[in-house]
Amino acid sequence: MQDLSTELSLVTVTYNSAKVLGGHIDSLRSSATGPLPKWFIVDNASTDDTDSLLSTYGQDVELIKNSENLGFGSACNIGIAASNTRYVLILNPDTELSESAIQQLLVEMKSRDAAIAGPALDPSDDRSVEAVDWLVGAVLLFDTEKMDSVGYFDEQFFLYEEDVDICKRANDANLKVLHCRNVSIPHVGGGSTVRSRAVIEFIHFHKGRSYAIYAHKHGLGDKFVEAYVRRNKKRMIVALLTFGVARYVRAKAKIKGVNSVQ
Repeated sequence: MQDLSTELSLVTVTYNSAKVLGGHIDSLRSSATGPLPKWFIVDNASTDDTDSLLSTYGQDVELIKNSENLGFGSACNIGIAASNTRYVLILNPDTELSESAIQQLLVEMKSRDAAIAGPALDPSDDRSVEAVDWLVGAVLLFDTEKMDSVGYFDEQFFLYEEDVDICKRANDANLKVLHCRNVSIPHVGGGSTVRSRAVIEFIHFHKGRSYAIYAHKHGLGDKFVEAYVRRNKKRMIVALLTFGVARYVRAKAKIKGVNSVQ
């Protein structure tokens, strides 16, 4: 069995995630048979009970507190820079961990010479392991010896598409991105702020903005972005006709996000 405490660092990025963070940490603590890896909690200026919650965990975790919300990718980069192990596991705070799953994911990465590896996030009978174009950023394992030359998260992306972008850059550098469906680390979802209208607008603004940034960065062309805008304009019209306020708000915010990219 690998010694996770010397081979691996954990980085969990949080923003008002206190309601799920305790369960996230406890899921690994309760399943661990050996010392825990170094565990950095990078917090994006939460205003909930995150700080007081983490104070109850003593030396098991180390809080890195940002003075403002820097976004997901920037916070991940801070945690990666703080680590001193070859392997770094990036985590959402609404994931359920186990020592055996982390062990298996690391074994798969090493045996298949991958630069990035991710598990199954939902229950599935599919036990395949294969190289893929991209992985969802809720759980990503990095081999820093391979990834240092590629770089980590592009901080242009505040939320969304940063996982697609980093996997594309790894693939473009002829590094392997591995989806290990034989490893299960469930992503429960809903780990941050309550979805008020303002939060929904914020989220979908960044979905649109990140979509446009990715398209421009990787040369997909104006037509690609224009088609995205047309789809969302159509959704706005349908929403008006059907009194779908939430759909209208989401589509309008995405278009606004696209238009914010110069």
